[in-house]
Amino acid sequence: MSNARSPWAGNIRHGVFFLAVAALFGLQGIAVHDGGQWSLSPALFPLILSGGLAFLSAALIGQALLRIRAGNEGPSLNGGAPVSAMRASLTFLLCLLYALALPRAGFLPASAVFLALFCLLVGERRLRAVAALSLVSPAVIYLLFRHGLNVLLP
Repeated sequence: MSNARSPWAGNIRHGVFFLAVAALFGLQGIAVHDGGQWSLSPALFPLILSGGLAFLSAALIGQALLRIRAGNEGPSLNGGAPVSAMRASLTFLLCLLYALALPRAGFLPASAVFLALFCLLVGERRLRAVAALSLVSPAVIYLLFRHGLNVLLP
């Protein structure tokens, strides 16, 4: 029997910490709300951000628990694309091109192209996954802003 700690235990600690931060931001957002409409309320965005942080924290905790339970104590076997200055520069350039294309092309087409190119840039090669992410994500965001928040996107 060994006393060695799992390298994934840190993910559990970090996940719990960020879950607590998300709860604090969420409570702050609820406390700031003035009782009026939620759409474009200053209290809405802390709730959206805290919900996203809580989701990612739960995913981090879940990943660590699954790795520990499976006995996979080593680093991830899916290393992804290697880090390089060229790749970072291309990512920055891609973001600039997206910012320039957004007012001209509109949110949906510019975001779909940006996400597809970004997925390919970071090493994703499954074309179905790239297509799903680049088409579904902008559509969901557009629907959320247009119908949920009554905000028109370019």
